[in-house]
Amino acid sequence: GTIMHDYNTILGVIELRLSKVSYDAVQKRYRIGRSGIALIMNRYKDSGLSLDDLRQMPTSKVVDLIYPKENLRHKDIPLPDFEKIHEQMIQMGKHADLSFLWIDYKKEHPNGYQLAQFYKLYRDFLVDTYGTSKTSMPVERIPGEKMYIDWIGDQPELLLDTTTGELRKVHIFTTTLGFSSLVYAEIFPDEKLPHFITGTVHALSYYGAVPKYLVPDNLRTAVTRHSKDELVLQSAFSDLETFYDTIILPPPPRKP
Repeated sequence: GTIMHDYNTILGVIELRLSKVSYDAVQKRYRIGRSGIALIMNRYKDSGLSLDDLRQMPTSKVVDLIYPKENLRHKDIPLPDFEKIHEQMIQMGKHADLSFLWIDYKKEHPNGYQLAQFYKLYRDFLVDTYGTSKTSMPVERIPGEKMYIDWIGDQPELLLDTTTGELRKVHIFTTTLGFSSLVYAEIFPDEKLPHFITGTVHALSYYGAVPKYLVPDNLRTAVTRHSKDELVLQSAFSDLETFYDTIILPPPPRKP
């Protein structure tokens, strides 16, 4: 097992190493082996905390942090879904805020990781996945993998009603491919399901290929919760999926 050192040694080692004091000098001063110093420094770095944070913690907590008791190890804590969290960070753009996503995670898993540990795991995920810990890493877009589908919010009055001579609002259906950003758009008189389906079919024939996933963004129009509309939508989706051998994904969560 590990030789456990006391609180004063732990803080002393961290302080000296942060001040670039050599391993040899630290070893002599605290009568501690190189592996002991390395372990303290690694666990200190893993904690994501600063030396000041440690100084403000109860001594026993600091010792637990460096030498966790077996039952404190994170065995049954649910790992955050970092793929999804990373997508959300990208969507937030320059307002990306990991602590905001941590709050969501804690709401769902009250016994989940603390903030510092969550940051550390996210950084590890980035390094493992992208070889860098920069949060601004773009999400890997794979050519032809996803087609995003949406109705545009603005409804310009473009359609001339020939019977009355007045201009009517139109609804713009759009799709875009995640990698090439190739856009297909079509105008419809409303946003009901048949037009959603028609637009999707036209988009696929325009692109001349079927992506692996269709990602409809905003289908409130097609669905009122738990009504027969929703069942109609689900069966329409499963028909689309079967016919085109593709998968319809739920939209990514909205930006806060």
